[in-house]
Amino acid sequence: MALTLEAVLRHPSLARGEPRVVAGAAGLQRRVRWIHSSEVLEIAALLRGGELLLTGGEMLGAASEEDQRRYVRELAARRVAGVGIETARSLPAVPPPLLAEAERLGFPVVELRRRIPFVDVAEAVNAELVNASVVRLRFGGELAHALSALLTHGGDAHALLDLVVRRTGAAAALYDSRGALMLQLPQEDGEAGGPAPSPAAGLTPSPGGLTSRITVRGAHAATLVLTPGPDSDPDLLGVVGEHASEALGLALLRSRPPSTRDLAGSELARLATAGPQERGRLTQLAQILAIDPANPVVAVALVTAATSTGLPGLDALLQRHGRVAMDASETQVRIVLSFADRRHAAHSRHELADRLAAWAQDLEAVGVGVGPVVPDLASVATSMEAAEAAVRDRATYGPGWAVDATTAAVEHLLDAPDLRARRELFVRGQLAMLLALRPVEGETLMHTLETYFDCGCNKTRTAELLHLQRQSLYGRLERAFGLLGGDPTGTDRALPLHLALRLRQRLSS
Repeated sequence: MALTLEAVLRHPSLARGEPRVVAGAAGLQRRVRWIHSSEVLEIAALLRGGELLLTGGEMLGAASEEDQRRYVRELAARRVAGVGIETARSLPAVPPPLLAEAERLGFPVVELRRRIPFVDVAEAVNAELVNASVVRLRFGGELAHALSALLTHGGDAHALLDLVVRRTGAAAALYDSRGALMLQLPQEDGEAGGPAPSPAAGLTPSPGGLTSRITVRGAHAATLVLTPGPDSDPDLLGVVGEHASEALGLALLRSRPPSTRDLAGSELARLATAGPQERGRLTQLAQILAIDPANPVVAVALVTAATSTGLPGLDALLQRHGRVAMDASETQVRIVLSFADRRHAAHSRHELADRLAAWAQDLEAVGVGVGPVVPDLASVATSMEAAEAAVRDRATYGPGWAVDATTAAVEHLLDAPDLRARRELFVRGQLAMLLALRPVEGETLMHTLETYFDCGCNKTRTAELLHLQRQSLYGRLERAFGLLGGDPTGTDRALPLHLALRLRQRLSS
């Protein structure tokens, strides 16, 4: 059984600290993946999500109100389970700005009213978490052996799914590549036998269901959805989903091999970075998929951690925008999407990028790169190469993320090693007056300016993203503009300044 935040606070090693929830009490059922302690204000970027963070609070007591709020925002965005703050002489109480931000975000904050050794808490709780992981791996290995034996004796998808349901107590459903329901166990009448009585209109898994995509020869063949019961361990179901998907893929290869259309879509996506010599082959594959080679296309590249589970809702999201060709491996997915409406292709591509960004942020360990729209299928390599460059070398742990390749392209252009010195000189030349300020003030102003330019110089949107009153935003912008020689909005100084702000983090890399 997974440890919730509420259970961890009752653990003897932590209970000695007299924990008291002072904000975000609604999040006490969050699962805790690990215990970590740190006194670093910028720790969020180093966390993977699911941690209970313990801190002595001295750095929070010395931080500005805005830094206290940002500390909570960054932890919440990283999907940290919660933060435990020790109150003592240097920090007699948890700062009110931090509490207000945490309550607004529903982020759990725990006051530790007695000093306790954080290392003892970490050793005790993390040992239990590791033991639970070993139990899950052992269970997964035993299940994999049982599924293999069943396959060897001719077991089909229904038999495999029935075994999974009996071993886990979870409900299971299997959908085909177009979202129609193939199997559902147990059935709605409670009988765990036979196929589902009627196909579903689309992939609509139960809330909290864990999805696993099943690929056969690179083509998306089916989607497995495991819906946990009240006593189910979601992490255990994740392990189950991996083993079950592999076995189900083999069973489907035997009974429902990929269609010519499925294989054509997989090959087209694989050839998306091929040279001009493959244009004829691309045209042939497009005809099988009913894609007009003259229509504009956009490429999407996805990267996932090997342990991530499923890509729920991806197929339905893509199909809303056009015809899709997709190739999937364990950790990478290539997608080519064709738009029928040339006049509105660029607009459709922006909508697609926004929807993929919203979709990814609800997942774990998934990264998405959206390439530029190109005029026809023959130009697809331009879009795919940009999409893959946008996700290359980015971490896939923690919350899901999406990158628009068109906005990341300038950073990649200047990221070559032989241009490093020029890049650093450029950034320092543009931001010299801001870089000379005290670190906290300079970083605050530069972060504000970067957000302002990212929002298209929309002050209302900037204030919303920074959680600032408009007057506070105006004050920051006025201070920054004064140091930069005036408001650059609408001038030829805006582009180099925006670029320098986007690249400044690379100065220390």
